Amino acid sequence: MSSEAEVLHRDIATTGSHGAERRDPLDGLRVLFLPKNSRADYFMEMISGARKDHGWTVFVPCPADAKAIWSRVIGDAGTIRTPDFLRPTIVDSDTAARDDIDAFIAACETQSRVSAGRIILAGERDLGRGFARPAYHWFHNATAKAVLADNAAGFPILRRMFAFARDTLLTVKPDIAIAGEWADPLCFTFQLAARHMGVRCLVNRPSKLWSGRSYWSAELSMYNVAARALAERLRSGDAPVSERSQARIRDFRASPETLGYVKQNWDADDRQNWLAYHNNLVRMLGVQLRHAIRRQEGPAPKPALQIAVGHYRQPLLVRRQSRFFRRFDESTLRDMRYVFVAFHKDPEQALNYQAPFWSNQLNTAALLSGALPAGYRLLVREHRRNIGRRPTDFYRQLLRMPGVVLIDGLDDQFKYIANADLVVTENGSTGWEALMLGRRVLTLDNTFYDGAKLAHRVRDPEDLAVAVVEALARPAVSDSALHDRALGWMLDAEWATSAPASPADYNAILNGLRAALEDRTPMQSQRDSGPDNA
Repeated sequence: MSSEAEVLHRDIATTGSHGAERRDPLDGLRVLFLPKNSRADYFMEMISGARKDHGWTVFVPCPADAKAIWSRVIGDAGTIRTPDFLRPTIVDSDTAARDDIDAFIAACETQSRVSAGRIILAGERDLGRGFARPAYHWFHNATAKAVLADNAAGFPILRRMFAFARDTLLTVKPDIAIAGEWADPLCFTFQLAARHMGVRCLVNRPSKLWSGRSYWSAELSMYNVAARALAERLRSGDAPVSERSQARIRDFRASPETLGYVKQNWDADDRQNWLAYHNNLVRMLGVQLRHAIRRQEGPAPKPALQIAVGHYRQPLLVRRQSRFFRRFDESTLRDMRYVFVAFHKDPEQALNYQAPFWSNQLNTAALLSGALPAGYRLLVREHRRNIGRRPTDFYRQLLRMPGVVLIDGLDDQFKYIANADLVVTENGSTGWEALMLGRRVLTLDNTFYDGAKLAHRVRDPEDLAVAVVEALARPAVSDSALHDRALGWMLDAEWATSAPASPADYNAILNGLRAALEDRTPMQSQRDSGPDNA
């Protein structure tokens, strides 16, 4: 790594600017942690280590069936039972209480410049189910059924969420709120409420540039803004690129491969056998029955039988819809003129939380179809986790669009990227992979690789057709040495501002949190935080 990157991110947590000893910012914190199913072991190890080494007092809102798990980590007093937000509370029956929480919500919206409707959109699986009902099959839990039966039902539910978040924050009085993501509706609600109440909010995300590393971010959009800023410093100083990053670029071009944690997800999908899947269904059914028999408070568990129906429906849909998908070999792709776009998993926080204007992928494909120059096709690659989960009519509508060719999500994506005349993405990793392979890239939203300043950003849909034509008129790479240095600066910056993501190495994770707490840079708006790239 370049010497500047090393110096800028030297650990200064225990010394001041003149070397004087000072209090560790991690010591004695009251912490509100908002859990999700992903990376539970990672956060449990971190929290256990922080309680032991730094005296943290930790509070975790969680449903009844998770209380015992979290009690083993933080103690029984730290768990806060999440209520059932379908049940009316005082904010429904008392006018003064309702007006009070409505004023609080309005204040949160004004401060963050994020409307409450964005929370509903982010909850496409249940709270915002109406947004994506035609796009994918998903079980209907009680919340989804309520909002599909009455499209006004989401707002009273959201009001109860805000009331719970505010009351919890007033009771707990945390110094910081941390999470693995903010896109879940309840996490999103807590984040906006906490920021308005002066509580620092930090999210820990796995790096999409380096396998096995993670970073902390105080930004609403969850991107690594420290890496973006450091990449700019390295660029302005024309810093040398580390051998590590140069090797990463060479290795990827020689043998492109999916990022580590994403590949682990694919491998886990492939390894799941009949017995393991049905053991999990039995476990979910047990949780559901206990919830009903014991009349437990809080949100209802996932409906196991509906999930089982979806499991057996999936292979039938795969067989029925297979005629829609195509595969091309490398030689055919070399002779084809095409624009390439890869769909995200639907629903996906990269869309409905980070890129809300592009959350309807069918509409994105339509806009791109209407922007194709003469002689070009639009190759649309389905996400592998969407296969067998979409209604058949979704693909029929997609293939009615002029020039659209639907690509099998299980086919190797890198040959499509490497031979594309242009790659378009909202904010997906396809754009970074295309830049690594020297292709033209249009991005439709802020991305985790904005710091490279190599992709062209399109901010307005009405500019899309012009941007496509202009991009295709330019060479993919005009200066290969400068292009590779920009890639290297981005990689170096990400490495310097991230830490090993192994649960066993909780000190490295906490060191990253310490650095984030030391950075008092004000949060930027999600919509304004990304640079305009040339």
